[in-house]
Amino acid sequence: MFDVIYLFALMWAALPLVRTLMQGGGGNHVAFVRRLYRDAAYILAAAIGIIVFEAALGISLENYWFEELGQSHRYWLSLEYRVAIFLVVSLSVGLFVGANLRVLCRPYAVVPASAPWIIGFGLAVVVGAISTSLWIPLVRFLGATSAGVIDPVFGKDLSFYLLALPLYDRIVDILIGILFVASALWMGIGTVTRSGPAAFAYRPDPFGASHPHRSVAIPTPEQSRAVWAIWVRQGMLLGTLWCVTFGARQFLARYHLVVVGHSQVVAGASYADVNFWLPGYDVIIACLFAAASILGLATTVPRFRAWLLMNQSHWLSPFAALALLVVGAFVVPTAIEDLYVGPNQITLELPYLLRSITGTRQAFNLEGPSVEEREFAVSATSLTAADLAKDAATLQDARIWDWRALEPQLQQIQGLRPYYTFHGVDIDRYVIDGTERQVMITARELDVTRLPAPAQVWVNLALKYTHGYGVVAVPVNEIDSRGNPVLWAHDIPVEAKKDLSVTRGEIYFGELTEDHVYVHTTEKEFDFPQGQANAETVYQGSGGILLSSLWRKLVIAREFDGQRLFISGYFTPQSRVMLRRNIVERAQTLAPFLSFDHDPYIVADADHYSYILDAYTTSENYPYSEAYQGSLATFRGYNYVRNSVKAVIDAYNGSVTLYVFDQHDPIINAYRQVLPGLFKDAREMPENLRRHIRYPEDIFTVQAEMYGTYHMTNPTTFYNREDRWEVPHELYRSIEIAMLPYYVTTQLPGSDKPEFLLMLPLSVAGKNQMAGWLAGLSDGENYGKMVAFRFPKGIFIDGPAQVESRISSDSRFSGDLTLWDQHGSQVIRGNLIVLPLVDNQLIVIEPVYIEAEQTKIPMLARVVMGQLLPNDRKLEWASTLTDTELLLIGASAPTPASTGPSTTGTSNEILERARALFGEMQREYASGNFARYGELLQQLGKLLLAQ
Repeated sequence: MFDVIYLFALMWAALPLVRTLMQGGGGNHVAFVRRLYRDAAYILAAAIGIIVFEAALGISLENYWFEELGQSHRYWLSLEYRVAIFLVVSLSVGLFVGANLRVLCRPYAVVPASAPWIIGFGLAVVVGAISTSLWIPLVRFLGATSAGVIDPVFGKDLSFYLLALPLYDRIVDILIGILFVASALWMGIGTVTRSGPAAFAYRPDPFGASHPHRSVAIPTPEQSRAVWAIWVRQGMLLGTLWCVTFGARQFLARYHLVVVGHSQVVAGASYADVNFWLPGYDVIIACLFAAASILGLATTVPRFRAWLLMNQSHWLSPFAALALLVVGAFVVPTAIEDLYVGPNQITLELPYLLRSITGTRQAFNLEGPSVEEREFAVSATSLTAADLAKDAATLQDARIWDWRALEPQLQQIQGLRPYYTFHGVDIDRYVIDGTERQVMITARELDVTRLPAPAQVWVNLALKYTHGYGVVAVPVNEIDSRGNPVLWAHDIPVEAKKDLSVTRGEIYFGELTEDHVYVHTTEKEFDFPQGQANAETVYQGSGGILLSSLWRKLVIAREFDGQRLFISGYFTPQSRVMLRRNIVERAQTLAPFLSFDHDPYIVADADHYSYILDAYTTSENYPYSEAYQGSLATFRGYNYVRNSVKAVIDAYNGSVTLYVFDQHDPIINAYRQVLPGLFKDAREMPENLRRHIRYPEDIFTVQAEMYGTYHMTNPTTFYNREDRWEVPHELYRSIEIAMLPYYVTTQLPGSDKPEFLLMLPLSVAGKNQMAGWLAGLSDGENYGKMVAFRFPKGIFIDGPAQVESRISSDSRFSGDLTLWDQHGSQVIRGNLIVLPLVDNQLIVIEPVYIEAEQTKIPMLARVVMGQLLPNDRKLEWASTLTDTELLLIGASAPTPASTGPSTTGTSNEILERARALFGEMQREYASGNFARYGELLQQLGKLLLAQ
C-alpha cells in the first residue's frame, strides 16, 4: 500500500524532468544542464518528504514498543544521542567536503554553485547515518568512572581502556573514511582537470579566445596553470589532514601495545614492546606530524609552496628522510626482537609473563575473592552401601536423562498436537514434595508453520493461534515401567507439582515466537485443544501496542499487514499488536550493547512463566589479557567478559527486566550511570525468581577453556606450557565431541549440604588423563563463585575419553552395544557425567539409549556407572541407576539374563516358548521399547543355542 503511494508521488515529481528531457537543450548546453538540475531537485524534494514520513513512522513504532516495556526514556535518550551525533557529523563532513568541492569546481561554469554543497551534504548524510552507532561507545565514555586498576606501562586507569579508547578508535576510523572519500573526489576532479573536455567547461573570460558556444571559453595556458595550482593546494591540505589523522591513530596504537603487543608468548606489551617498539612509535608519530607541518605550511604560505615545488629535491629530500625514519622505526625493533630478545626470551620476558598471567586471570574472573583453588585427592576406597547412604541426596538427582535424547521423547508423548513443539530442555531445581530436586523443564511453544496448509490463513496466523501453552517437567533420573520419563508437569491444562504450577499457562513470548500477533480483537484466541472442540480465551495481560488511534494503525500498517488494519472488522480501540516476541530479540533490542547467552531457560514463578536470559559485557581492550579464541564464536576476539546482567522476560506480558549482578564491572557501571532507569539491582529480584538463577554455561565454557592454560601461575611453567589442560572429549551417537558443561546437585568437599552447580572436568593436554575439574556455584550467597579442583601430581585418573573407550571395549557391554546398533536401530551414548561425592570419591554416569531408525525416539536401555580410583576404575551397568549402584558396591541386582526363560523342556515346549518370545519381541518393537526388545532377543538366542 505505502510503496504504491510513494511510487505515484515520485512519478508526479518526475514529470518536469521528463518534459525537459523531451524538449532538449536547444543548443544552450549550460541552460539545459541547469534545467535538469532544477527538475531533479523536485524529485529530491519528494524523496526527502518520503524519507521524513518514513522516519516519523519508524520513530513512532520504536517509541510505542519501548513504551510497552516502560522504557520510553531509554529510547528517547538513545535517539537524542544518535540525532546529535548525526547532526554534528553531517554538518562537519558536509562543510568540509562541500568547501573542498566548491574550491575545486569554481572555475567550471557547467557546475552550478550549489552542486558541491549538495554533493558534500549528500555524502555527509550517509557518513552521519553510519556514525550514529557511536552512541553506544559514547554512552560508555560519558558514564566512565575510575575502576581503581592501573596499567603498569602508561599508568592509565582500566576505565580508559574499556570505556574511552574504543570511542577514540571509532572517531579516528570515521575521520579516515571521510578523508578517503574527499581524496577520491579530489583525484576524480584532478583527472577531469587534466583532460581535454575540461576546457569547454571553463568559465567565460572576456580576454579568452572565442568559442562557438558563447557561454564558455577556451582557457589560456595561464588559466589552466591556475586551475592546476588550486588542485595541488587542495591536495596538500588533504595530505596534511592525512598525516595528522595517521599520527593520532599511531598515538592510540601506543596504548594498544598494552593490549596486543608483538610478542608470541606475552599477551600485551612485552620487553621489546616497552623498550623498543614504544620509542619506535614515538618516532613515527613525530615524523607524521613533521610531514603534516611541512604540508600545512605549504598549503597556507604560497611562497613556501612555490619553493617546495620549484625543484624536486626541495620536497623529496625531507620526505625521504622522514620515510627512512619511519622504516627504521619498524625495522630496528623487529631486528632487536629477533637477534637479542629471542635468544634470551625467558629471562627478559619473565616480568611481562607475570603481567600477562595476572591480567588474563583478572579479565576472565579466574582469580580474586570469588575464585577458590583446591586440591582434590581422589579416594582410593571402593564405594560401600554406607557411602551410597551418605550420598543419597546427591544420587537421587544424578542425571540419567540426556537433554538431547529427552526432547524427541517429550515431543512424542507431550506434543499433543502437530503445531506444538519443544525447543531445548533446560535443567533447574524446584522444591518437590518438600525437597529441592533437580528438574528438566521445557516450554510447549506454538509453531504455526506446522498447521495444515489450508489452515495457514491470515486470521489464524495473526488473530487465532497466538500462543503456546504450559511446560513439561521431569525429574532427571526417574523412569516409568515403559521406559518413559516420569512427568512432574504435563498435559493441557497443565497438571503439575505445586512448585511447578502457575496461574496462567499461556506463552505469548518465547524462543520460537518470531511472528507478530493481534490480541483483544473480536476474534477469540485459540487457547488449547479440549476434546472435540478447542478452548478459547481473550488476552488479559498488559503486553502489546494499543491500536487506539488512526496514527497508531498507520504506524503498524506500514510495518505489517497494510490495508487489512483499516478494512478488517476484527479490530477495536482496545486491540493490541505484539511485536518482537522472540525473547532474545526482545532483550537485544532493549540492550544492544550486551551479549546474550545461547540458552535462555523458562521458570515457573507461581503467577505465570518467565524466561531468564544471561547477559554479558565484553571488551577487546583489557591490558595484558589474552583474547579468547575458543569454541564459542560469540566471544572470540574479546579479552574481557563479565556476566553482569540477568534479563527476566515475562512469557505472558513480554516485560523485560535487567538485574545487575556484578557491581564491580566498570562497563555495566558506565551504562547504569547514563541509563539509570534501565537496570535494577540484583537485590530487587523477587525471591521466587532468585532461587532459580544459575551459573551460565557460556561464560563458564569461556572460563574453563582459558583456565586450562592460565591455571599455571608460575611464569617458567607457563612459558613452557608444560602443564596445560584442555576440555576432554566424550561420545554422543558414537561420535567424539568436546564435553559440554553440565548442571549437577552434589555436596562439595568441606560443604555441609548439596548444592546446585555447573561443572566440567579438565584433562591433561594431549592425554586421556583427568587433571581436575571446575565448578560454578549457583545457590544463595555462593552464586557466581567458582571452585577449581586439581588432582595431586603422580596419580592417574581416567579422563572421560578413556572411560568411553573402556565402556566400548568391556566384554560385558560390547556384545549388547553391537547387537543394539543394528537391525534398524542405533545406540546413543548419552552425556557422560563425572560426579564428586562427599568423601572425595569420584563416580561417572552415562546413559545408553536405543533409537529406532523409523521413530527417531531414544529409549533408555542401560545406565553405566563407575568409580574412578587412583590408577584404577570400576564399571558396571544395569537397566536402572539403582541396580547399577548395587552392582558397583558388589551387591546383587536383577539382570536381563536372570529373568530369562528356562532353556530346558520338550521340543514342543521349547518351540512354544520361542513363539511366545518372538510375539513379545514384535509387540515391543512396534511400541518402540527397544531396550526390552534387545533383552528378549538375547533370551531367544540363548533358548535356541541351548538346543
